[in-house]
Amino acid sequence: MAEFLWTFAAQELLKKTVKLAAEQIGLAWGFNNELSNLRDSLLMVEAILRDVDRIKAEHQAVKLWVEKLEAIIFEVDVLLDELAYEDLRRKVEPQKEMMVSNFISFSKTPLVFRLKMANKIKNIAKMLERHYSAASTVGLVAILSKQTEPDFSQIQETDSFLDEYGVIGRESEVLEIVNVSVDLSYRENLSVLPIVGMGGLGKTALAKVIFNHELIKGNFDRAVWVCVSEPFLIKKILRAILETLNSHFGGLDSKEALLQELQKLLNDKKYFLVLDDVWNENPILWNELKGCLLKISQRSGNVVVVTTRSDRVAEIMETHSRYHLTKLSDDHCWSLFKKYAFGNELLRIPELDIVQKELVKRFGGIPLAVKVMGGIVKFDENHEGLQKSLENLMRLQLQDENHVVSTIKLTVDRLPLPSLKQCFAYCSNFPKDFKFRKEALIQMWIAQGFIQPSLGSDEMMEDIGEKYFNVLLSRFLFQDIVKDNRGRIIFCKMHDLIHDVACAISNSPGLKWDPSDLFDGEPWRRQACFASLELKTPDCNENPSRKLHMLTFDSHVFHNKVTNFLYLRVLITHSWFICKLPNSIAKLKHLRYLDISYSTIRELPDSAVLLYNLQTLKLSRFLNGLPKNLRKLVSLRHLEFFSDPCNPKQMPQHLGKLIQLQTLSSFVVGFDDGCKIEELRSLRNLKGKLSLLCLERVKSKKEAMAANLVEKRNISYLSFYWALRCERSEGSNYNDLNVLEGLQPHKNLQALRIQNFLGKLLPNVIFVENLVEIYLHECEMCETLPTLGQLSKLEVLELRCLYSVRSIGEEFYGNYLEKMILFPTLKAFHICEMINLENWEEIMVVSNGTIFSNLESFNIVCCPRLTSIPNLFASQHESSFPSLQHSAKLRSLKILGCESLQKQPNGLEFCSSLENMWISNCSNLNYPPSLQNMQNLTSLSITEFRKLPDGLAQVCKLKSLSVHGYLQGYDWSPLVHLGSLENLVLVDLDGSGAIQLPQQLEQLTSLRSLHISHFSGIEALPEWFGNFTCLETLKLYNCVNLKDMASKEAMSKLTRLTSLRVYGCPQLKLNIGDFERVNISLVPTIS
Repeated sequence: MAEFLWTFAAQELLKKTVKLAAEQIGLAWGFNNELSNLRDSLLMVEAILRDVDRIKAEHQAVKLWVEKLEAIIFEVDVLLDELAYEDLRRKVEPQKEMMVSNFISFSKTPLVFRLKMANKIKNIAKMLERHYSAASTVGLVAILSKQTEPDFSQIQETDSFLDEYGVIGRESEVLEIVNVSVDLSYRENLSVLPIVGMGGLGKTALAKVIFNHELIKGNFDRAVWVCVSEPFLIKKILRAILETLNSHFGGLDSKEALLQELQKLLNDKKYFLVLDDVWNENPILWNELKGCLLKISQRSGNVVVVTTRSDRVAEIMETHSRYHLTKLSDDHCWSLFKKYAFGNELLRIPELDIVQKELVKRFGGIPLAVKVMGGIVKFDENHEGLQKSLENLMRLQLQDENHVVSTIKLTVDRLPLPSLKQCFAYCSNFPKDFKFRKEALIQMWIAQGFIQPSLGSDEMMEDIGEKYFNVLLSRFLFQDIVKDNRGRIIFCKMHDLIHDVACAISNSPGLKWDPSDLFDGEPWRRQACFASLELKTPDCNENPSRKLHMLTFDSHVFHNKVTNFLYLRVLITHSWFICKLPNSIAKLKHLRYLDISYSTIRELPDSAVLLYNLQTLKLSRFLNGLPKNLRKLVSLRHLEFFSDPCNPKQMPQHLGKLIQLQTLSSFVVGFDDGCKIEELRSLRNLKGKLSLLCLERVKSKKEAMAANLVEKRNISYLSFYWALRCERSEGSNYNDLNVLEGLQPHKNLQALRIQNFLGKLLPNVIFVENLVEIYLHECEMCETLPTLGQLSKLEVLELRCLYSVRSIGEEFYGNYLEKMILFPTLKAFHICEMINLENWEEIMVVSNGTIFSNLESFNIVCCPRLTSIPNLFASQHESSFPSLQHSAKLRSLKILGCESLQKQPNGLEFCSSLENMWISNCSNLNYPPSLQNMQNLTSLSITEFRKLPDGLAQVCKLKSLSVHGYLQGYDWSPLVHLGSLENLVLVDLDGSGAIQLPQQLEQLTSLRSLHISHFSGIEALPEWFGNFTCLETLKLYNCVNLKDMASKEAMSKLTRLTSLRVYGCPQLKLNIGDFERVNISLVPTIS
């Protein structure tokens, strides 16, 4: 594959500068003619650049022309950005204040400024005209149409013939897809099964094995393979099917004629069709092809297998759930590598063992990388020659592996927009294995100008960025995504091979700057920053800092050097050594993104508010307060800072003027004008998470309504904080209820936290229908719980320190006589420190009703007066309440500090889904719950019971057991059945009894951790301690009569022991000689 000349950066920058020039023409600068000429010149070279993109292949003369164009456009971009900055400054600064900020301005008088800028524009326009004329000398012509022809030369056609070694490590996938295909062959007329995965994972190789499988041949009359690729042409695909079925076919071109021929061949036959390498995301085109495929056969059971890199393609085409192809395991990668390197020779090669770990790491689970690297190593009986080949392979940069990189480049080249390619290439600025925060990455894309809203569109740039991210993710250019508990992507990574491609297409080898070059090469500074160039120029003799657009500092070098980088758009400090920003930071007029969150900076300089282009500001948690004139940052879209609810800082006045603001971490309500809650009214675009602090300062419901939260549809998480009760006037007439009613949120709200609310009840209307999470904390005067049982999306409910609630009853569930499902989606229900809660009523609902049907985690902690817990646990057929169905999904149960609890929770013994259970400090419960129906239990902790639970011997999956109790007289026989137990804690609460270690412990040979406490009857560890050959951690606490370890022979068997901790064992002396005797001198941790 010929090397591409990537032009997307120049294309997008041209598009942006044309747009900026058009915007500036509308302003009263006094040089509109010059701006119009500049715009026309930009449009002329844009037409030439379309010809470059059509040619694609990299020719030296064309490459130099493009590089020089990039340098000129850079100057245009800077000039137009300076004009935009000056326009903002005029709008923000009153005339009398303008002289104060003139040290960063262009000129002290508007006339001089206009003359200077007019001359610059004329000069750049002339440069563009000359460059346009020079295009013809390198064979370039203007293409007026913006449509470019697809690049057919880069498409590599596939076939159905098996690869030399087939597939390794995909046997289960082959069998599964073959079985599904055979099953589908007895169903509907046409089934479509997509196989999805990033380039190089082996989708085509897998499809070949499936295509040639005996079960496929036996269940289908005809099997056809078509390499679709791009463009997605219906007649081309039909013709390919026909050519496979009839090798003598020829001459037909109309769709009608093709369909007639296909009907003759397939009308009474069942076919299996593979459409390999599909890129089409247009559902209209697929529906047209699907219609054709339905017409060519009258039989049912036809199956189409599709391979694609795009989840969007799969979504359009699938009738059966898509199959996501995952990476190969390290072992399978190694097997595949040896096949391609040495064929079927089964030889023992010591040199391979040495490099195996590093090579496997380089494979990254991608079969294509394995094949390419395996093909580089050729077996030579001369081991010296083999060693040299392996050394060369280890030195080989992945960028040199043409086939792997070319395959991934093809994915990037086929991204639908140049701006998408630009966003992808930007990721090369970060190190390999970097953990991208999705929102921050999108904000940086916007800061660099890669995302521009369409003319006349009101779509937010962040929403466009979200779409861009999803496109890149659907092409598998991102991986290892991490989601929050509401399913939203928070983090992702980029595979090393993908990162190499991003580097390859965003950097020319001669134009990469070593970060140390930016700091005069001083050795202590070489680790001081991670810097990257987003716009590069061919003039390598220039000071590189001039063109730098993104910079990350991680040392105090920041303070001295920051003003060298006047064109920075993104600046990140990542060091606790950085404690101050220089006043000269205001010179960074182009700065859009400033992140000082990982620093100890306590205040921003006053000049920071002159960064009028700033869009994103992320502040240190040590910051003493926001800048007084923050309202001047009129371009600000995202403001993130930490505000301590226990020590909130005063907000600057008139934040309501920042009408573009979307992210606002917190708002502290003040008393003064410009600081009241009404400032939120004009912030219509707020989204995400918002905390409102000092709500006791809001005087009335009307004042609270001025925030207009009910209209803010994109806020997903609201936190309402009042001051602590002890900080408010005693006996005052609290208006918290009225204020809370005035803070009515939009129905789209997903999470709500209410803290220190002092009303006697919580209004039901505040708990809107789409809530997923509710946290009610320290609402000390609230006497009844709100009605929450009928919230259809609620998943998390946490009640903490509601001291005045004495009973949980019907009001909590709602009108359950009419509603058959209560808490239908609740997964986590946690109650903590409800110190006056006494009664929790059992409820009876209509026949076949359900309650807590999806509950997975239930905690009730420190409720000392509660006497009973209703049946939240058993399913209908197990429950003593046959009219009511309960959770059959409960995984975790914690009941702690409920001293008045009179009996086990109803139905607990029937909760077969439990995996973790902890019951402690419930002094009125004499016996633990029976475990006979809890076969899935893996962790059990019990305290203050007189015996072990019944049924313990049947819990064969138990891995962790903690028993705190009066252990004298316990029957330990169930322990011999717990072969899977890995962690054991035994604590005798009596402590004074002469209790010995249970003999049954010697059967627990899988133990990895053992903690023994207050066993005063032990004088020496028993000899059977040598059975614990898997033991890694041993803790001996308060065994006052323990004098000796087990014998040297027994202890020598504990080869995995890594930690020994002894506390409160005064008679046990472990000096150096003792260590040697018991063979634990090599234990890493002894305390």
